[in-house]
Amino acid sequence: MPGDWLTAAFLLAFPSIAMLVQGASSAVSIGAGVISLAALCSRPAGAPYGYAPLQRHGVALCIALCGPLAAVALSTISHGHPLFRTWDSPSRFLLAIPIFLALRRAPPRIFVWADLSFTLGALSALALALFMPRDWGDGRIGSTFLNPIHFGDLALALGVLSAIALNWWRKDSALWRALKVAGLFAGLAASLLSGARGGWAAIPLVALLIVWELGRNKPLHWKVLMPVAVALLLGLVYGLSGTVRDRVNDVSSDLTQYAQGHRDTSVGIRLQLYEAASTLIAEHPVLGLGGDGFRDKMTSMAKQGALTPTAAAFGEGEVHNQLLAYMANYGMVGGLALLAIYIVPAVFFAAKLKSASRTTRRTALMGLSFALMFFIFGLTVETFDLKSTVSFYATMLAVLAAITERAEVESDLPHASNRSTATAKALAAKPARRTP
Repeated sequence: MPGDWLTAAFLLAFPSIAMLVQGASSAVSIGAGVISLAALCSRPAGAPYGYAPLQRHGVALCIALCGPLAAVALSTISHGHPLFRTWDSPSRFLLAIPIFLALRRAPPRIFVWADLSFTLGALSALALALFMPRDWGDGRIGSTFLNPIHFGDLALALGVLSAIALNWWRKDSALWRALKVAGLFAGLAASLLSGARGGWAAIPLVALLIVWELGRNKPLHWKVLMPVAVALLLGLVYGLSGTVRDRVNDVSSDLTQYAQGHRDTSVGIRLQLYEAASTLIAEHPVLGLGGDGFRDKMTSMAKQGALTPTAAAFGEGEVHNQLLAYMANYGMVGGLALLAIYIVPAVFFAAKLKSASRTTRRTALMGLSFALMFFIFGLTVETFDLKSTVSFYATMLAVLAAITERAEVESDLPHASNRSTATAKALAAKPARRTP
């Protein structure tokens, strides 16, 4: 990106803007993609900041980001009705490619501006929930443009990333640690206010991942006590929060009612849609039904008794499962492309967990946690049906992947041992002064 100040502003502000301004996530990602593409064409490779050639994991990441659009295009064209509007959301994955490649050329000192970005994003989400809330019904809070599920999931992801960012570049000051911990609780609180229980399923899994990774060189008692502490904390939240307790208990109640034939509960509607999607996938396994194919089948399936009218009405909006939605509309081709969007980045970041660079390992943990959370989010809602959420996911992947590679390359450059002190100071000197 031309201008280090522009890159710094993008790294710092993107999560907050995405939460606060309608359409900003998509607009900023488009702008960043275009600017990045121009920078890639105008700046000579390797100058002025040395960086390593793209390795196989980076190449695989770029290929995976092309997958959803390719699958949607192939399926819709094969059915004779391209429906170009269905190409819009998956096309946002492509924008992440030039952002990733351009950020790999940025000077390392620029990346410290990302230090508080997740914290500010989580705090922005809580501020919205407290001071400018939109009640979407039943006391569930979202924003004016994000429903409670998407709002709560994004806030939760930002809160978790804020916590992982503790001591990201060096040992944080007391103020920086307090801010990042506040970001964690802000994300959790905003998620709690949203009532988005599907996202809560990610919390224990991500907590275990974080404890496992950070506990590699810790003593045995730390490895035992930390999982116990996490379990006790989750139990405490369940016991003290009526919202969490009621939302979790509702799952059991809905399942009981479903077994008794009362299918139009929150969980029951989802189960009906999952069964309908599975049936349609079996009938059209390779290329699916094409764009909007699942939606167009809802009326006929309701008439056949496969769905209740209420479930069919919900199904015209979404399947409430990202993988089943892609497979129903775009077949196995779409399903594989979607899985690659989760798995390839996860493999990319997992490989970097063994890096000699501490900053690289911490950034890789952020990226792996982020991909895992979005996969779990997608089990109960279509995370990529909105341009804002797909832009957010793809852009954050690009940023975290670029920082991961850039930090590792810096640590591996020739004579790095002679420059390690200077580099550390450039990356970490007085974060409170560097980040407004």
